Amino acid sequence: MSDVLLSSFHFLLIFMLVAVLAAQYVLVRPGMTVSGLRLAAILDRVYGASAVLLLGVGFSRVYWGAKGSSFYLSNPLFWTKIGLFMAVAILSIPPTLRLIQWSKQVHAQPEFLPSEEQVRRLQWWLRAEVFALLFIPFVAAAMARGMGFS
Repeated sequence: MSDVLLSSFHFLLIFMLVAVLAAQYVLVRPGMTVSGLRLAAILDRVYGASAVLLLGVGFSRVYWGAKGSSFYLSNPLFWTKIGLFMAVAILSIPPTLRLIQWSKQVHAQPEFLPSEEQVRRLQWWLRAEVFALLFIPFVAAAMARGMGFS
């Protein structure tokens, strides 16, 4: 039963992470409003929290899931998946820092909005996150089917 719960929470957190990233991507665009900027900053915190929870639940599956830690830890595809997840995490740092900066500016100047160029740069980072994230399901599906072992 614990494996079913861990697996279910793992999938729910994945769906949350993807949904939040998609919502951020829709909100962060040239011509966005102050309320859109505030919502994007809130979503960024939700994104970070869901990523941390996802990592925690994922490693809980490694150690307490039905397949056991040897299935995961000896499989190079598992480490590829972790590497891709870490790449997404690293790519999320510049948008997070930028949204924090913009939020502070909105707090100081309620009518502040970033320039179109700044928004386009942030969109680039969000696209890069989405791109890296797209590879994870393929690696996970291969790993779940026993691929990656020599």
